[in-house]
Amino acid sequence: MIMVNRYILKNAKPLLLTALFVFFPLILLAQVDSTAVEAGKENLLDPSINQLQELFSLSKIVSILFTIGLAYFGNRLVSFLLEKLAENQINYRLFIKRLIPFINLIIWSGAIFVIIVGIINPPFETIITVSASIGIAVGFAAQDILKNIFGGFLIIIDRPFQVGDKIEVGEHYGEVSTIGLRTTRIITPDDSLISIPNALISSTSVSNSNAGELYCQVVSSIFLETSMNLAEAKEVAYKAAITSRYVYLNKPVAVIVENKVIDRVNMIELKVKAYVLDIRYEFLLKSEITDLILNELNRRKIERELAEANA
Repeated sequence: MIMVNRYILKNAKPLLLTALFVFFPLILLAQVDSTAVEAGKENLLDPSINQLQELFSLSKIVSILFTIGLAYFGNRLVSFLLEKLAENQINYRLFIKRLIPFINLIIWSGAIFVIIVGIINPPFETIITVSASIGIAVGFAAQDILKNIFGGFLIIIDRPFQVGDKIEVGEHYGEVSTIGLRTTRIITPDDSLISIPNALISSTSVSNSNAGELYCQVVSSIFLETSMNLAEAKEVAYKAAITSRYVYLNKPVAVIVENKVIDRVNMIELKVKAYVLDIRYEFLLKSEITDLILNELNRRKIERELAEANA
């Protein structure tokens, strides 16, 4: 109960600010003193204001606020419950998380439809007039926001990536946590939350590591001296990869050797390509493979040195 109360208090602030700055003027408009009519001053009111008063009466404004609040907290609650369910169902984690953006879109679309058709129910001429006015105003004042919103729709429909995928956008790499209408949020390997505008994602290349699967390829690189026995090093690297507790054995493991020049010194780069069991263990797999290879090579080197010393 305490956790739920904290969650409600945390997410109530945006809704209250919206009500204060957007709907408070409408409430004042709905409360224009009717004594103006009784005093013979009805002609002082512009017909458009009278029309707005009819469309946005106090009861309608309360209903609009209630619908938006219900949609907002309903959205937050559904997202919260699905996040918890996804974490408890490992095999279906990505599938459950991918439902969240669609459910958010459906809830908000339903709320807007109820407000316009069920509560305000304006005449068709008013819809055309208001839509044209809003379109012109928004077109000039919120071009970037509209670009991000259209970008969000494109991401949800085209699905270049989904929630749970590991993507790289520009210099940012991490796991997609949420896909919103304005931004997409990813969690980087150092647990930083990065919000990337959807318009930027729609206009740039995106690298997807796992493309909807739980597993993805991980490449571990180790630099060795050119005098190293390459056959032995490749054998150790392969065994280190297949014995790791994080490796996905249904996919192939490959060991590749390349020559590199680092600070004018020839080095051997040993690359181990393996698939991780779960994308969240990506860096744990890379670390464990590196550890196993270096420990085993050092152990064999010490054994050879001791054998030569005793000979």
